[in-house]
Amino acid sequence: MSCLPLPQHQENNCFSKIRLVATDMDGTLTTEGKFTDTLLQALQDLAAANITVIIVTGRSAGWVSGLAYYLPVFGAIAENGGLFYPSQSEQSVAITPIQDLSQHRRDLASVFHELQLDFPQIKESNDNRFRVTDWTFDVAGLSIDSLQTMQHQCQELGWGFTYSNVQCHIKPLGQDKAVGLSQILQEYFPEYTSDEVVTVGDSPNDESLFDKSYFGVSVGVANVLEYVSKLQHQPTYITQASEGKGFCELSNHLLQAIS
Repeated sequence: MSCLPLPQHQENNCFSKIRLVATDMDGTLTTEGKFTDTLLQALQDLAAANITVIIVTGRSAGWVSGLAYYLPVFGAIAENGGLFYPSQSEQSVAITPIQDLSQHRRDLASVFHELQLDFPQIKESNDNRFRVTDWTFDVAGLSIDSLQTMQHQCQELGWGFTYSNVQCHIKPLGQDKAVGLSQILQEYFPEYTSDEVVTVGDSPNDESLFDKSYFGVSVGVANVLEYVSKLQHQPTYITQASEGKGFCELSNHLLQAIS
């Protein structure tokens, strides 16, 4: 399947129906690791147009709770579908139930140590201490072959594995962005149909957001092209610009489509 550019003609434009944007953060909202003034304005413009935004990120629970509060979004899903932080509440919503948190963290640590036997260079991410459902280490310096080997090892041990342009994640089987987002949409937006939601991402841990069996309209910002040939599920559309500029390109397209 080949990814398409954003449609230029307003006739039969699927983006005219969009009521909710579910977007990754790192490499999708950020530009060189930062939120720009233009990006923050784009989020404000979407809110003013009554287009809801939900962030769906692999970042930790500790980081995401603050993001959901300070940004003009409905809320944010953390840890690739593990928890949800509504912007109007101080309490998180568990998406992946954890019966015994202490034991869960010990189990994750054990899997990480197994990976270190073959990859002694990997080190726990700085934000791992603020996590609940998954365990992370930095992706920098790891080859695609190494990442695929780690994925296979985790599966053999009964765990899931994914990675982004920032981190690798050891996670419960079945925990991913699409599953988590689907649960939140069912709970908070049951009246929304799949063609009223657009999902946005840039890397392998966003792949489930590109799965047409979940969401009919998906967009990759241009830097997704680094990974797209390795993805089973590819975005329907790709922006011309990369990172946060690509998201702003999509935002402008949405606002024009509904005007």
